[in-house]
Order: sequence, then C-alpha cells, then structure tokens
Amino acid sequence: MKKLLLFAIPFLLVFAGCSTSKITTSWNEHEQTPAHFNKILVVGLFDDSNRVLRQQMEEQLANELKYEGYNAVTSISLYGPKSFQKLSAEQALKEVRSKDIDGIITIGLVDKNKEKTYVPGYGYRPYGWAYRPWGPWGYMYRPYYLPGFRGYYKTNVNYVFETNLYDVRGKQLVYSVQTKSEDPSNIYVLADDYSRSIIKDIKKKNVLSS
Repeated sequence: MKKLLLFAIPFLLVFAGCSTSKITTSWNEHEQTPAHFNKILVVGLFDDSNRVLRQQMEEQLANELKYEGYNAVTSISLYGPKSFQKLSAEQALKEVRSKDIDGIITIGLVDKNKEKTYVPGYGYRPYGWAYRPWGPWGYMYRPYYLPGFRGYYKTNVNYVFETNLYDVRGKQLVYSVQTKSEDPSNIYVLADDYSRSIIKDIKKKNVLSS
C-alpha cells in the first residue's frame, strides 16, 4: 500500500493541475486588427450572495491582464462592492471615463448547477515493471472494479460564465466568450482556471494589442 501511494502521488499532482475551465463559445469583432485600451476595468456582475466570488474573479482576471502587460483595475478596488448599482448606463460611462478607463470587461455568472455522479468501488493491481523518473524500478498499477467495494455518489458544482469586453469610446462590444468550469475544488482554483482560459483565448484570437 505504501508503494502504491508513492507511485500514485505524481499522477495526483498531474491531474490536480488540470484546468477545470473550458471555452464553449468565443466571438471577436476585430479578427484582424486587435483593440487597444489604455486602461481596462474588470467588473463582476454578481449578486450580494456571491460577493466573495466576485472579488476573487475580478482580482484574478485583473492580475492576469497585468501580467500580460495591460493596465487593468477591478471595480471593487476602484468603486467598492456596490459599484454602479445606483447609476444609469450613461452615468456609469461618464464615471469610468473620468478615471481614464476606455475598456471594460464584465464577468457574468450565467448558470450555477449541481449534478450527482456515481463513483464505483475500485482497487489496484500491478501489471508489470517500469522505470519512473521520480523513483526506482517498480510495479505499475492499473485500476480494476471490485464487487465488494462500495461506490458512492459525488455532487459536482458547475459554473457557466459569460465574459464581455466593451470599447467605452465607441460604445460597442468587441469580444465575447462563454466558459464552463466543472467542479472546481474552491473559488480560488475556479478564479485562477477561469482567468487563465480567458487570457489564453484573448491571445489566441489576437483580441488586444500591447
């Protein structure tokens, strides 16, 4: 059993590093010419019950943008948790322009659902020798189902986000993407995987110029 755990650790680390977030749809207004913004505001469109999630999502996406060289700020850091709630669309535009903001990225929680999946009982049996870079020669293991082992039901929580990038000067949508995050372990992993997938798609689609 001890050998089994030692051999399993590298696999667990690999799978733990896999992203939970996937792009489902993506659209870009300027496919040939990337948009240029001097300052981008990241706004989470969440209700008060998801305030912690909103803050984490805003901060992580803003940090990823800054890492790529863009000037990005969060709405919570600039205006507080109740930003724009009592302002009309025109008032909100006037306010962001006063801060020299010419690009806005909104993060909307489109759906949050739970689903149950059945995990059957299983065990491991060795099936040969192999060399591993993390240790000496030893048995490799493969899973197999055990009739005597009890399975269990697992509840997965899935999130669907819609992210839109707006040009404040032209008052137009320049980029829109929808993502699905499948059963993240916590909101920090959720925000990190989501932000990385968005930035990866922005770079792939050549949405923003440096």
